[in-house]
Amino acid sequence: MTATICRVALAAGLTLGLASSAMAQMKSIPSPADDNPNQINVSCYRGPLKTVAWDRPNAVFIEDLVQLGYSFQEAHAIGERVCRDEYGVGNGDHKIATLMKLLKENPPR
Repeated sequence: MTATICRVALAAGLTLGLASSAMAQMKSIPSPADDNPNQINVSCYRGPLKTVAWDRPNAVFIEDLVQLGYSFQEAHAIGERVCRDEYGVGNGDHKIATLMKLLKENPPR
């Protein structure tokens, strides 16, 4: 079981910077509110199968989207869409591109 974490820093115009790492175990990740309120931790649980059957967003991902202004339901839907995308498995750049597209199409209210 692994978790993938990509950090997305959002600035005006949805410009981003990222750092990506795969970890064998989920470690404690500081919330963006602690150091950068415009940062989203794209953190997905990756199950034991090669399919996306178990994939889901980790709480830090959903919480960061809520802090950005999305409702819990909206944040969860965005997280599910990003984490369960088959093309994003092992491809952090695709996850970030998908997230950026969703944020542009559905800005927080």
